[in-house]
Amino acid sequence: MSCKGTHLFLNLQIINSTKDLDYFVQNNHDINFVPTMGNLHEGHLSLVHEANAFSGVTLVSIYVNPLQFGPNEDLAIYPRTLDVDLEKLKANSCDAVFHPDTNFAKDTKKLPANPLLVKKLCGISRPHFFDGVVSILNHFFELIHPKNTFFGLKDYQQFLIVKDFLNQSNLDIAIHGVDIVRERDGLAMSSRNNLLTPNQRLIAKNLSLILNDIYVNIGKYSLSNLRDQNIKKLTNLGFDVDYLSFCDSTSLEEISEIKPNTLVAIAAKLETVRLIDNILIK
Repeated sequence: MSCKGTHLFLNLQIINSTKDLDYFVQNNHDINFVPTMGNLHEGHLSLVHEANAFSGVTLVSIYVNPLQFGPNEDLAIYPRTLDVDLEKLKANSCDAVFHPDTNFAKDTKKLPANPLLVKKLCGISRPHFFDGVVSILNHFFELIHPKNTFFGLKDYQQFLIVKDFLNQSNLDIAIHGVDIVRERDGLAMSSRNNLLTPNQRLIAKNLSLILNDIYVNIGKYSLSNLRDQNIKKLTNLGFDVDYLSFCDSTSLEEISEIKPNTLVAIAAKLETVRLIDNILIK
């Protein structure tokens, strides 16, 4: 269905205003929503594929959310590739894109994420981040009223926090976690990979290699030993390690012994580029 006030990109509806988004929502009742910040890669497109498997329409948002960036973070240089993104979405059977202007966040009510989940992993060094995420998502959810929403499990903590937010807010939206998509050498796909120099890109693949090595050696060494050994390896490779954590995959509480559904999560910087990765040990 064509949406008044939008324009078509060869059957892909591009929506820029909340007024036009409201018209789209009124005419499409089962909306499968994929929130993104653009600079789309195969990881994002895997979310679109999952959304397309459900009845209804697939709506992708492209918005670089300023609320989730702190001082001295990479908001200004975050990759923006709208024209290429639209081509990819058109090729992957997306129905519509919501691409609001930069002022969209000014109308967003600031909300807190669950502190029990925030004060772990990425939330320790980025205390502003998840409040900014749930605030902008709540704004999207209030406008779109999706039936389903889709998140990549590379950002595992984000997935848990959004899931908790939906439950605590009594929002009737089903959240779906989609497996990590990796490059051929194992590096988890991320828009920030585009900020790596060629040499940094070669080093970055070691994050997944370290995770695989940990998986193989679970049970052979204590978790504290595995943590210390591999932080040292990463540091020697040139990473500034934020954390290497063994934690419960539901609460994100640190554990001292391996158990079912243990999350092994890493965050580390190569100069200014922050990368994350994880593996779930079932």
